[in-house]
Amino acid sequence: MSITEASRFQLRTAIGLILSEEAADTLMELLPPVGWADVATKTDLHYLNGDIQNLRNELKSDIDSLRNELKSDIQSLRNELKGDMLNLQLTIEVSVRKLIHEQTKWLITTMIAMNAVTVAVAVALSKLI
Repeated sequence: MSITEASRFQLRTAIGLILSEEAADTLMELLPPVGWADVATKTDLHYLNGDIQNLRNELKSDIDSLRNELKSDIQSLRNELKGDMLNLQLTIEVSVRKLIHEQTKWLITTMIAMNAVTVAVAVALSKLI
């Protein structure tokens, strides 16, 4: 038989006739709002605590696994980035060396050409004088 709100009200009314209204209210507050089959026992709580502890342990294990996996991924990314940076550094060094080499060639060529022009102007001036 299940306890309904109507049966609880009838019980409250009957108790109110025997005891005082205040005592009836106090007694009704001490009774569970549902049947006793729905009330958790200490054994239920013990099993529930065990289940919670198992879940806590599983969660901790999962978090530790994720932490280790994340550390590994970060280390891999760090190594990959370090390699990419070294390759970029070498590429920049090669490019700068090529540019300096080209600039030096142009500078030497310009100096030789200016020297030739200076000599040619000097020779032309010496013939005029």
